[in-house]
Amino acid sequence: MLSAKSLRLPRAAGVLAPVVVGVLLAAVPAEPVRAAGTEPAAVRIGTFDSRAVALAYYRSPSVMKELMGTHADLEKAKAAGDEAKAKDLEVRGPAMQMLMHQQVFSSGSIGNITAAMASRLPDVAKAAGVVAIVSSWELPHSAPTVEVVDVTAQVVALFAPDAQTMKIIESMKGQKPIPLVEALMIKD
Repeated sequence: MLSAKSLRLPRAAGVLAPVVVGVLLAAVPAEPVRAAGTEPAAVRIGTFDSRAVALAYYRSPSVMKELMGTHADLEKAKAAGDEAKAKDLEVRGPAMQMLMHQQVFSSGSIGNITAAMASRLPDVAKAAGVVAIVSSWELPHSAPTVEVVDVTAQVVALFAPDAQTMKIIESMKGQKPIPLVEALMIKD
């Protein structure tokens, strides 16, 4: 039976982003307290297209090497007769492919990716002058006093995408994400 435990994926990865967004937005009053006669200060929140970030991440040299290493590990496990490891790796490959479909073609959470870039996001936030950075798909509402700033290009740049990846990302801009259930139905 396929389960989060057998995939060794964190069970809360898909839940974390909406919770963080909720906590951040709950801390921002709808109408900030201000001196009489002054305009409200806009709270600036950075958003990114998680599909573009996922594509840049999965096409980055280090992740491509890791994915190829998993395939090599499978072949080694089979050659060594290590059935348990081979079985685990045979499940892991399709599970990763399913996850990538959700993240690159739909609006699936990229918690596994944001964890990999978390230490570099404060620099992106500072440069963009924003107090938080969230997936644009995880920000269904913001108060009129919130200024939403697109930081997709800056977040994508963290993975140093090549020209081909940038071309694909550019072509994604005019397309809406497919529904998650459709992403789950993609057969390779």
